[in-house]
Amino acid sequence: MSDIDSSNDVYNFIQRFIAEHGFSPTLREIAMACYMSTTTVVRYLDRLCAAGRISRELNKPRSIALLDLQHDR
Repeated sequence: MSDIDSSNDVYNFIQRFIAEHGFSPTLREIAMACYMSTTTVVRYLDRLCAAGRISRELNKPRSIALLDLQHDR
């Protein structure tokens, strides 16, 4: 699986989680759902932030926000 596919898997999980629960997942929830370590999740979250697809506050749980709503359509 490529890094782009993995980034998309993380993004899609976050999107589904927020739609279902009304708040963003924790790093650990993302890691468990995507079969990754939390360190790997952080790497993909950093890439998604750099690409302008999400924003998040460091050291604050459940602070991920989706920004790239045009990409989803």
